[in-house]
Amino acid sequence: MSEHENPQPAEELETLETPPPAETPETDDTADADDTADTTPASSGGEAAKYRVQRNEARAALAEARTQIENLQRAAIEQLCAAAGVQPRALFTIAEIGDLVTEAGTVDHEAVAHAIDRARIELGIEIPRKGALAPRAGYQPANPAPTKTPWAEAFAPRNRRADR
Repeated sequence: MSEHENPQPAEELETLETPPPAETPETDDTADADDTADTTPASSGGEAAKYRVQRNEARAALAEARTQIENLQRAAIEQLCAAAGVQPRALFTIAEIGDLVTEAGTVDHEAVAHAIDRARIELGIEIPRKGALAPRAGYQPANPAPTKTPWAEAFAPRNRRADR
């Protein structure tokens, strides 16, 4: 008999070709205890499980490496923010890490400087002043304080009193 003489309904073909989802193991993290050099179909399930475990371990290592790289990039950007006198959270409200990093994964100093300038403009952050802050420098009081007060003279030794 050939396929063309006795066609089966399409529903039967689908059920014959695809096994039910309960029977197909999606992830099997266990490896067979006996890893022999047999290439028989019975041991292929153990090899597949071993490769799935290796794949999952590689994915976990990749995710950990990506997290570590992002943390290092964030630390470098935070150092540039500190040098510019801007809080890093102000910068990260304006731009994301992906915007401040080159294709090679290094921090783009020009992009960070541009983002800092945008943060200053949009958030109203003042440029820090250089030098020591002396808020009352040059201030001259209208009535200078007397050099000797009556209380100071009252408790001064007798040889230092002004009335003598």
